[in-house]
Amino acid sequence: MKKMKFEEFTSAVVEKIREYLPESFATASVDLQTVTKNNDLKLTGLTIRSANSNVSPTIYLEQFFDRYQNGEEMSRVLENIADIRIRHEVSDVFDVNQITDFGRVKGKIVPRLIGKKWNEELLKDRPYTEIADLAVTYHILLGEDGDTSASAAVSNSLMASWNTDVEELHRLALNNLPVLLPSTFQSMSDVLGNLFGYTPENENADAISYADDKMFVLSNSHRVNGAAALLDREIMKSIVDRLGEDFFILPSSVSEIIIVKADSYMDTDVLTAMIQEVNAAQVAPEERLSDHPYRYSLEEGLISI
Repeated sequence: MKKMKFEEFTSAVVEKIREYLPESFATASVDLQTVTKNNDLKLTGLTIRSANSNVSPTIYLEQFFDRYQNGEEMSRVLENIADIRIRHEVSDVFDVNQITDFGRVKGKIVPRLIGKKWNEELLKDRPYTEIADLAVTYHILLGEDGDTSASAAVSNSLMASWNTDVEELHRLALNNLPVLLPSTFQSMSDVLGNLFGYTPENENADAISYADDKMFVLSNSHRVNGAAALLDREIMKSIVDRLGEDFFILPSSVSEIIIVKADSYMDTDVLTAMIQEVNAAQVAPEERLSDHPYRYSLEEGLISI
């Protein structure tokens, strides 16, 4: 049988998905929308909103289309989409005051760090602050589920409805950051040790070199959107106290930063080539932060090089 094209696939999902959902979704509204994600990546989002709820998770269909193209039966694809929607049903009506009431949300606003040049379209609708050649955007933490956090982006219209400005958002976000999303700073050997279960004390310690670490990982406790830890002045001051100001910042992704002692890798051209190679081969397009290294000083903050 001839494979469907993407547009045909998404139409088939909209047409048939109710057949794979419980009776409670019989009258649900099923819609498609184009969503602009980080780095102006456009994805096709499916929403299935039941009659007794005012919110619905967005299920992105590109990944399911890839599975279909790779041989997965359409019925199985639909079963998986339905299972995701059932598991993420919100039984209570969402209280919109969680977003619209500035008094309630100002203690929940946190920053994210993204690449400015790669997000021209997304930033048209977002208040942001420039840091070097990056952009700080603002998000409301709505709640946590295990190690993940639900959030809502602050748009220009939402900021206007609060009768506030970007300077106030930035101040609040930086104050909330260390409280709501504590920064983490670990040596690369510790990160690898935790990943593979090695510690300096156990018998496998020789599998990883613990000698005089020159590479470190900066993120947050969730390891999601952890590049914003660069905005945490206290953690950055502690890094400067430990390493001095002679280090490079490598934008591994929007979720974590690699910090390298400058005496280890002095050639910025080599670092730039390495970052670009890793971006192309190992980092998903929506996770990329930048394509070159940075410096940091307590006086100037992040510095492009």
